[in-house]
Amino acid sequence: MSGKSGKLEDFNTILLVEDDEAHAVLIRRSFEKDNTTWDIHHVINLKDALEWIEENKNTMPFLVIADFLLPDGNGLDLAADAEHPINVGFPLIILTGFGSEKIAVRAFKSGAMDYVVKDADSLQMLPKIAKRTLYKWASMAEYKHAEDYLRSYIKDLEEEDSKLEELIDKVSTELESSLGSFQTLNDLLTRKYADIIDDGDWKHVHELSESIKRTDTLFEALFERLLPLSFDISLVRLYNAKMQKSREAGSKAWE
Repeated sequence: MSGKSGKLEDFNTILLVEDDEAHAVLIRRSFEKDNTTWDIHHVINLKDALEWIEENKNTMPFLVIADFLLPDGNGLDLAADAEHPINVGFPLIILTGFGSEKIAVRAFKSGAMDYVVKDADSLQMLPKIAKRTLYKWASMAEYKHAEDYLRSYIKDLEEEDSKLEELIDKVSTELESSLGSFQTLNDLLTRKYADIIDDGDWKHVHELSESIKRTDTLFEALFERLLPLSFDISLVRLYNAKMQKSREAGSKAWE
């Protein structure tokens, strides 16, 4: 994503890519009449536009308004065949001197956020269209940020889940071995010294045996409670499927 922030209030810079000087003047005037303070940078071809974007993409957020037909390409080349506006890296509005449904569809499929025919009324409305586009972009950026955070959180849960399973297996093995050793020792002492153990000692031997059984039962109950805490990987698949549907729905809503 271009710039240091995707917040709406941070956007006041526009890169205008327009080779027709008369149209560029009209566009500048429409933004000058707007109450918002805009900082407009004007280039006349694709090469200069790409260079400007490369120089500024990590320093500030900006909106790009580009003519479809340029001397060295077209405005959609700036989107680099992105499948979603957020993947373009900046909000992009495409201008054209003639209305074409085919170009409009191509523009939206290539990651542009709006498509404007360059007639007098539309150019006067361009500041309003720009603000609407920036509002959509800010919403998308916020959504993307939340999605990335949730994905990171799920990844952490998966890692903790793996560690928890390893810990449970290790503790279970160690406890089973230790309790088994205690029980074996208790049985051995009982058989070997049965004839010399008095009633008081028998009581202690019996208590030890019962303690081992209770400990074994308690740890079984503990593991039964711990295992459901292990993160179910199916939830990750369910989440990803839901997020994909949300992205598709969001993309259609902007078109």
